[in-house]
Amino acid sequence: MRFIVFAIISLSICACSCSKDINREIDQDFISDLASENNRVAGDLYFEYNSDLSNLTYDSYLTFITKNEKPSSIGFSKKVKNADYHYFVSNKNAFVIALYYINERTMLCDNSNTSFLDSVKVVGVNDSIPGLSKVASRFINK
Repeated sequence: MRFIVFAIISLSICACSCSKDINREIDQDFISDLASENNRVAGDLYFEYNSDLSNLTYDSYLTFITKNEKPSSIGFSKKVKNADYHYFVSNKNAFVIALYYINERTMLCDNSNTSFLDSVKVVGVNDSIPGLSKVASRFINK
């Protein structure tokens, strides 16, 4: 009897301590997808916009990633849309997107010319949040 009670208590403790936060927006898959998908999207849009991405807007970007989501990145567009704040800027050859998620206090910034995420910043509870435009402007001329 003691063994059964001990087993039930142990199992309960393990089950409760191993719960996963299912509302997380930013995980390793999303970080990887953000960089690679933006690189792919920039290539696709480069031809659609006649070799000049400078007129690309955030809304056009969202429409494109929603309509052209690949099976390997299911849910990507939804996670981008769920950012609490965003900043988007483009030039002739590339675009830069900066996203901020309040609950995770995390800012991501990506230049579409690179296949790796350019910046990840976790903001401390007492730290001030840097402006997304200021961070993104560092990466637009890469």
